[in-house]
Parts: sequence; structure tokens; C-alpha cells
Amino acid sequence: MAKNVLVVDSDKGFSTILGETLNNHADFKATSIPVSTHALQFVVEKPVDLVIIDMGLPDMPVPKLIKAIREAKPTMAIMVIPFIGEDVPEEVKNLGLQGVLPKPFFVGDLPKLVGQAVGLEFESQVPDLPPVPVEDKPTRSRPEPRPRRPAPPPSAPPPPRRRRRPESRSGNRERPAPPPARTGATSLPILPSWKLEQLRKSKDKIVNDLKNLNSEIRAEVILLTAGSELVATAGTMAEDRAQELALLVAESAEAASQAAAFLGERDARFEQSLHEGGEFRLYSYSLGQGVVLSLALGMNVPLGILRHQTKQTGQALMKYIR
Repeated sequence: MAKNVLVVDSDKGFSTILGETLNNHADFKATSIPVSTHALQFVVEKPVDLVIIDMGLPDMPVPKLIKAIREAKPTMAIMVIPFIGEDVPEEVKNLGLQGVLPKPFFVGDLPKLVGQAVGLEFESQVPDLPPVPVEDKPTRSRPEPRPRRPAPPPSAPPPPRRRRRPESRSGNRERPAPPPARTGATSLPILPSWKLEQLRKSKDKIVNDLKNLNSEIRAEVILLTAGSELVATAGTMAEDRAQELALLVAESAEAASQAAAFLGERDARFEQSLHEGGEFRLYSYSLGQGVVLSLALGMNVPLGILRHQTKQTGQALMKYIR
């Protein structure tokens, strides 16, 4: 009989991936609930073999929830999902856990990790199949590379030379118009002054929203910029470095805006952009009118979770520029 697993996590993207992965396995039946009180009621009323609890629950301290579950069902198996890069707090460890599910995890390891908590045994991996990271759907396959055009045989004649452009009537060769020069962030859509002032007055609330996002993502820095102006920031980066990064974000957003216009994108902008290095990535989400939410963070955060969490916060911030 399948083991009933309850996932208690306010992060809809992560809990959906976790629940769907377990439900694709014959030995598990998963249910996801984002609110602690609703989860506790579910444990009391329904048959549950394991509860997986995220440490970032906003509505109730995790130790309090675990104690309440233990009081209702003393033998209940419990796993916790710690914050990225952090250990489980001693207060929670001392409550007697059956397992820990760290972020990020690999889909191929999930049945084994969850199975151990409920006394099931699984093979670690299917032979010759690499583990699939959280942000990738297991059913998605990479497209086959497009075959390269074969090189012409040595005996083939050289391609014909391009004809020169015809001379204009005045006798001078016609030259194409030069591309528009970059003018910095000023070519971005301009936020009306009253909306910019509204953003400035709402800075404390915006910073709180950015901190909430950072509690899930653990970024080096999170920026909200309007053109080249740094409106609000959260994270560990120093203020002067955050200002410098804000200018780079504005230039990047301008380049993306020009590229979108060139390709005929509506509103001449891309909603999202991603720049990756060896250890860090810069992810930006456009709110429109030159307002950009950007995160600089390590490569350990699954891209699917990063996109989902950033989009949720970005949509919440829209109320400040409407």
C-alpha cells in the first residue's frame, strides 16, 4: 500500500515539484498544503505516514508545528527542509526527526530519502541514468543537436563573389545607416515621476518583500531598480557595490530592451534575463517601465525555484507602480 506523505511548504513551486515527483512513484501518495494550521487539521483527520515540513513556513514556528503534530500523532514520521546552505536548528533536531531533505535535491534520490523515513528500501539510482535536478521536468528531453552542414568537397568550385552595391545617382556608394548608439539607461522606458516617488515612499515595505524573498533564495543581493536608480536592496552586499551592480543591471536591461525591439517583441522588453558564470548567476525579472527585480546568487539554487519565487515577488511589487 502506498505511503501517504503530507508536504507542508508555502513555496508553491517547490511543493508542486516535490508532490508530483512522489506521486509519480507507486509507493507514495503526496498531498501539499501551504498553511500550518490546515496541515495540522489534515494530520488529525486523515491517514498520514510522513509529514515533510519546510523551515521557511511564515505562519507558525516549525518547532511549534512539530510539537502539535507529535501531540496529535505521537509516532508520526517527520522530515524537515532546511534553508539553503544551513543546517537544521538544534531546537528542531532535538524533537526527533526521521530525515532531512536539503535544497536542492535530485529527483532520482527522492524515493530513497523519503523511503528511509518511512522504512522503505529503494535502489539508489537506475543504472546509466544521471539524476535529474529539481528545476528540470523528468519527462523533458533535450532537443537533438542540429546536424552541421557538410563541408563542400575539395573539387567544388568556390562560391561566387558578392556583387558590389550599385552606385547612387550622385556617384557615391550607398552605406547602411549606423546602428543607434547606446545612451545608457536613459533609453529604457521611463517611469512617471509620481510612480517613482511612490516607489521611494514605499521603500520600507519593498525592502520587507525583498527580505522575504531572500529567506527562500539566500541571494548575495536582491535589487529593485528603476532605470539606473537603486530603489531598494536586501542581502549581504555592501551598499556601494549594490549601487555599482544597479548601474550594470540598468545597462543590461537597456540592451535587452533594444534586442527585444529588434526581434519585434511586444513592449520592446524581455520579461526575464539570465547571466551565468562559474559560481554565480544574475537573474532579472522586468516589472515594466524600466523597473527591474534582480538577484545575484550562487549556482546551488534550482533555476525553476528561482524563477517561480522571483515572479511571485515581482507580481506582488507591481502594486507600487500601478
